[in-house]
Amino acid sequence: MTLHPQAVAFLERMTEEGIPPLSTLSPVEARVWDAKVTALLRTGSEPIDRVEDRRVPGLVGDIPVRIYSPRTRDTPEFLLYFHGGGWVLGNLDQADYPCRLLANKTQRIVVSVDYHLAPEHRFPVAPEDCYAVTKWVADNAKALGGSKERLAVCGASAGGNLAAAVSLMAKERGGPSIITQILIYPVVDLLDSNYRDFPDDLSPALTKDDMLWFIRHYIAKQDDLNNKYASPLLSDDLKGLPRTVLITAEHDILTKQCIAQAANLRKAGIQVHCVHYPGLIHGFFTLPEMFDAAVNAIERIAEDLKP
Repeated sequence: MTLHPQAVAFLERMTEEGIPPLSTLSPVEARVWDAKVTALLRTGSEPIDRVEDRRVPGLVGDIPVRIYSPRTRDTPEFLLYFHGGGWVLGNLDQADYPCRLLANKTQRIVVSVDYHLAPEHRFPVAPEDCYAVTKWVADNAKALGGSKERLAVCGASAGGNLAAAVSLMAKERGGPSIITQILIYPVVDLLDSNYRDFPDDLSPALTKDDMLWFIRHYIAKQDDLNNKYASPLLSDDLKGLPRTVLITAEHDILTKQCIAQAANLRKAGIQVHCVHYPGLIHGFFTLPEMFDAAVNAIERIAEDLKP
């Protein structure tokens, strides 16, 4: 299928802004451009009952979190959200609008996690941060105004990688209990040779050079590529993981490995609900202003999380 008109409009907008290739930038320079693009495109917002910034102790220091509480008469459950950005980019502000929508649509308390970024903090700091916050939420659920029952984790791209890693950690470390993992075009295999020969025109929003740039800044040593918390697809024991919602886009270098992960989960007896968006590109989920599919995906997540 050809690119969706909204994907074409987005890519043309990026070209007009003269954004340089990621592979030509340092992490600091890339963050400056990332912030510029977010400011340029972030035109929408979503009223919500309450937003609170907190800090949670982590492996290398406190982890900032932002807690979104919707107006509800019930004791809400929690949804942990881990932003994307290749473990190098992204922050709480850039994830703000999708998190507000997620909280209102799901009627859950959404906890957005500002894990420490690479290359200043390489693997395994990011997944350990995300696990620490997930455990903190479960341990303090009542004080935070919610219920630790039916806990869910969610993330897009590198955030999907972290959500999958947290689910593995929780299973292997005796909790907390996670009922659903929502993986939005996640990175699940850092060894995927697909990066090296995938045509850029088939994945215009995330190229092979982009992926190699992210991975180079994320891993601390070559063996990290084989670590199941970095490459969840390589885990040899997926039994007992949460039911999974897997969201993919047609024009995305990651879709092939996402499909492989869905197959592996199903072989392990895990219920998997796949939602595929034809014509769409990597990154669409975090831009509800530009992509109708982002709002549709959030509504599907909300439907899937209903008791």
